[in-house]
Amino acid sequence: MEAWTGRGLTIFDQRSRMLFVAGEGPDVIAHYTAVCGLAKRWIEVQVKGVPLDFQRAYDEGRALADAGHPAERLVWAQAGGEDPGYLPHVAFEAGTNLSREAVSTIRYARRLRLVPPGRVKPALLCFALVAGIRGAERLPFLSTGREPEPGGKDSPDQGIDLHEIRKRIGTHRRLRRPDADEIVKPGADLASYRRLAQANTTPIESALLRLGCSTADDDPALWDCPRTGPPHRKDARPSLRIRRNRARCGVCDREPLTPAQLVADTLQITPDEAASFILDLKCVTGRPALGYRRPELVSPPRRGTLVTAHVSASRPDRFDCVIYDAGVGYRRNAVIWRPDTANLPEGVAPLRLRRGDVVTALTAEFQPATPGRTGYWQLSIDVPELAVRAVASQVQEIIDGRVVVKDVERVMGARTKVVVAPTEPHLDAVGACLGTDNSRGGAAYRLVNRPAHNERLEIIAYSSDRRTYLVNAMRPAETVDAHIREGDAIVVVSPQQLHNAIGEGGLNVQLAGRLTGLYTEVVVVGTDLDAAFANLEERRRRSKEHPGIGERDETADPR
Repeated sequence: MEAWTGRGLTIFDQRSRMLFVAGEGPDVIAHYTAVCGLAKRWIEVQVKGVPLDFQRAYDEGRALADAGHPAERLVWAQAGGEDPGYLPHVAFEAGTNLSREAVSTIRYARRLRLVPPGRVKPALLCFALVAGIRGAERLPFLSTGREPEPGGKDSPDQGIDLHEIRKRIGTHRRLRRPDADEIVKPGADLASYRRLAQANTTPIESALLRLGCSTADDDPALWDCPRTGPPHRKDARPSLRIRRNRARCGVCDREPLTPAQLVADTLQITPDEAASFILDLKCVTGRPALGYRRPELVSPPRRGTLVTAHVSASRPDRFDCVIYDAGVGYRRNAVIWRPDTANLPEGVAPLRLRRGDVVTALTAEFQPATPGRTGYWQLSIDVPELAVRAVASQVQEIIDGRVVVKDVERVMGARTKVVVAPTEPHLDAVGACLGTDNSRGGAAYRLVNRPAHNERLEIIAYSSDRRTYLVNAMRPAETVDAHIREGDAIVVVSPQQLHNAIGEGGLNVQLAGRLTGLYTEVVVVGTDLDAAFANLEERRRRSKEHPGIGERDETADPR
């Protein structure tokens, strides 16, 4: 951390391309683990000027087949080095072809000691393979092979705990204190989340039974996971544990899921559709035959519902779609107008939809049937409310009113900033929206980005103080100072932060200005502020007829 900050970098510079130049000795693995934990990804490695494909070795480890769980539960095992005699041992060096039984020992041992080769390149390759086999969240101990026999699963004297290094370095990413959040009054929009709240209080066991799951004979709280694809690796053992009406699979999940989240993840639908599935016991998991239920007997989706739209045809002015009630019920016709996917700022590529694509959309209004055309739902994919709904559907604190969405600014396909605040003390609103290791934020990101495009989704802390609000809104850039004169603002950043502060196409500073209602410009440390304000005022005067950076155009069409 001292080396990182001494170069004038902040935690947000992890987004840049990084290169790890390895030194001598296998202990370099501990340093590499710390840097990767800070960056939250495996970064490029160079050994004596030669690139090392760490990611490829990691992926090879993930793809290795095993022989299933060992007959006896393994607490400790050792990979590499000489056989200690008191632990299950896997002879292991770079380039070794591992048997299925050896892969099972490495993958399923609760604790693992890794004794790497003495040379740096083979040591890093061995670590990459073991990390791939066990997963990035179950890193081994870096061992010499001469440690004493472990006395239990938590023996601290087995070497360098790489998992603990990765976990502890993650605390440096949490720069905000919950007590610094401003407390606001509860919002008035809880009614829109009522069905999600009802679905999440429904016993999760009933949803699991409808998904075809069964419980373990010896442990009623342990269930089969309904998600059978990777990373389960065809393991049929129950891995889903139920606690307090939440479910967490030891293979799939980083934090417990609500009933709506679990059903949505399993059926690949939105949480709003999953809530309808949970509350409507007549729905089934397979696509039923057309007309199996009369349309007039099925409640139509409500306005503002997050739905999964299946593109059926591309027209000159629109995209024809199909949506299903409750995600799996009666099919309804829908339309996404083509201008919604194309009228974007300069530099933002239009969204190209094809037949068979799946899009997350928001129901806008129903258009009744006319001569020659059946009735259809009009869907919207570019409104800011879609991003709000995607975030809220993943965050129980928003559904029950403990966190409030104060504002949102969005440029579809490029960037969205959602502003949140807690309604009770000692609650980290931003942390609640992101979840454990960004699990909730990642789920909301995947919803917003169906089909594949790269719209960044950022969670911002609210403040009634204009300057503090502007500093928060400039995230992920770290600001040195911010100066406000009436409706103008100058944000001062270090040279390393200039690109992050401005953002691609100027969107970061633009959205921050819109949130705060300030005409904002970014300058580096040492700039003459009086001259900067004079230039800003002159530019604003010249562009008075058109909304500039950071200004809201209140008369413009909100679409």
